[in-house]
Amino acid sequence: MSQPHVNEPDPAATPAADDAAPLMEAGMREEAARSVGKERRMIALLVVIVAGVMVLAHFTPLAAWLEDAQQWKQALRQYGVWSHLGFILVSALVVMVGAPRLSVCGAAGVLFGSAQGFIVSLIGSTLGSYLAFLGVRYGFRRDISSALERRPWLERMLRHPSVLTVFWVRQLMLPGIVLNALLGLSSIRHRTFLLGTLLGYMPLNLAASLIGSAIAKDSLEHSLGQLMAALAVINLAAWLVWRKVRGQQSA
Repeated sequence: MSQPHVNEPDPAATPAADDAAPLMEAGMREEAARSVGKERRMIALLVVIVAGVMVLAHFTPLAAWLEDAQQWKQALRQYGVWSHLGFILVSALVVMVGAPRLSVCGAAGVLFGSAQGFIVSLIGSTLGSYLAFLGVRYGFRRDISSALERRPWLERMLRHPSVLTVFWVRQLMLPGIVLNALLGLSSIRHRTFLLGTLLGYMPLNLAASLIGSAIAKDSLEHSLGQLMAALAVINLAAWLVWRKVRGQQSA
């Protein structure tokens, strides 16, 4: 009588694999903390540059440029909600093909101000990332899967992604199109992708929108105030990430 076949245990389901998951998550959080630190330095540099330009613009013939920016904003307001929808569509398309999200946020701030610019840039960049996600999941999955197979550690990390995982991934200093492709190959649910992306985009989108809005202000005091607000936002985000990583290390 033949012996019944006994299935070999799946290495991915062993306790060792389970123990490795928190280590991978901790490593991702540490990498995210380093990336947020780089973003903070980048925002600080932008603030210094924009502040210098605004000071020159208010005390030199460059002031005429500020008047042109105000005219652009007035012209957009004539189109009402259609200008917002048009910007969301354009920003979604450029983010989908891999354009830097920071430029989209800055442009939104210039055209719509800090509050409205933050909202339209957040919607547009999230929608663009989702379109790229759908393209990978339903169109180019096989091409990118071969590249992912050469990085098994990343594949394991994305095997069961959560909203928090997506949030941390969005803090990494990697091109958005790469992250969208990797998430598109995972088993992530659509709502998890959208919510994690929306939350993960908030800090940098808000800071960049404030900087963009500062460029188009006709008051130097308002411009400098928004630049300081941008610094406050990115420093608060960096502090929260650092505190989370520090808490995990001491636990």
